[in-house]
Amino acid sequence: MIDLEAPVSLEDIDQAVFLQEKAAAEASLRAFVEQAWDVLEPGTRFIPGLHVDAVCEHLQAMMEGPIKDLIINIPPGFAKSMIGCVFMPAWVWINNPAFRFLFSSYKQDYAIRDSVKCRTLIQSAWYRDRWGDRYKLKADQNEKGKFENDKTGSRETTSVGTGTGSRAMLVVVDDPMSVDQSVSDAERKRANDWWTGTMTTRLNDLRTGHLLLIQQRLHEEDTTAVCLAQGGYQHLYLPNEFERDRACQTSIWKDPRTEEGQLLWPAKVGPEEVAMLKRKLGSYGYAGQYQQRPSPAGGGIFKQWWRYWKYKTIDVPPVIIRLPDGNMRRVHAVDLPEAFDQELQS
Repeated sequence: MIDLEAPVSLEDIDQAVFLQEKAAAEASLRAFVEQAWDVLEPGTRFIPGLHVDAVCEHLQAMMEGPIKDLIINIPPGFAKSMIGCVFMPAWVWINNPAFRFLFSSYKQDYAIRDSVKCRTLIQSAWYRDRWGDRYKLKADQNEKGKFENDKTGSRETTSVGTGTGSRAMLVVVDDPMSVDQSVSDAERKRANDWWTGTMTTRLNDLRTGHLLLIQQRLHEEDTTAVCLAQGGYQHLYLPNEFERDRACQTSIWKDPRTEEGQLLWPAKVGPEEVAMLKRKLGSYGYAGQYQQRPSPAGGGIFKQWWRYWKYKTIDVPPVIIRLPDGNMRRVHAVDLPEAFDQELQS
C-alpha cells in the first residue's frame, strides 16, 4: 500500500523521472534518439520531424522482425547517418549486446566518423549511468573502425569497393556513391556490383540477417534502383516536398502529409531554403537528392515548354492536355515559323 501522505523528496522525484526516461529509451529508438541527442550534439538543438519518426519506426521494425531488408531514401542533412549509424547500434546493444554490425560508405572517413561517434556515445556518462551494467567494451578490440564488447557484439566499418572477411547480423551501406561518382557509369557499376555481389553475402545467416541501404537518390541507375529491381526490400522514401501521386506507403507506415508540396522538415528546411536549394542544385540535382526522384517530374531539359504548331494557312481547334496535377488545359497551336533557332532530333 502506498502512503499518499508520506513526504516525497526531490531525490525521489528525480529518480522516478530517471527510471521513466530510461524505460522509454530502452523501448523506443525514437525516444532514445531524442534523449541521447545532447550527448553528441550539445550545441545543436534537437528538432523533431516526421522523417525522424518514420526512420526510427522502420529501423526498430527491422531490428524487431516485421521488416527484413530496408531501403531508406532521404534528403541530405536530415540526420540519416546519426540515426541509422550512430544511435541505432548503441540502442540495439542495450537489450542485445551480442548483435554484430557491419557499416560502410563510399568514403572510409565517413564510416569511421560515425563509428567514433557511436563509441563516444556508448562510453559517455549518460549511457553508462543507464546501461553500463549490460556490457563492457573490450580493451583489446577498441579501435576507431572496429570495436567489440564482452558479450560478443561488434561494430565494424569498411568502404565501398573494399573486400572484407567479416560477417554480421546487419550489413549497412550509408551512401554507396557520391554525387560526383553517380554521373560515371563505371563508378555506379562499381558501387552497385560491390553491394549486390560482395556485401549482401556478408550476413551471418541469410534467413535472419538484415540488409540496410541508406542514400539520397542520385541517378536512375543508382544502388537503390538496382535493389528495387531485385526485389525483397521495404522502401521508405521521403521527398522534401510531398507529391500526392507518389506518396510513400510501406507495410507499417504511410506518409501523413496530404497537401501537395507540404514540406518534410519545415522547422529546418523551409520555403526560403527550398528556393535556394533549387537554384543551386538545378532540376536534376534537387529532384534526386531532395525529392528522391532521380528525374524531374516535368523533365530535366525540356520540362513543359512544348508548343503545338499548325501551318499558317489552316485553322485547327485547341489541343486539350492533362497536366501532372490532373487538371486539363486548352493549348492553342502556333503558326509554324519559316526558320528555327535550334533543331533537335531523337
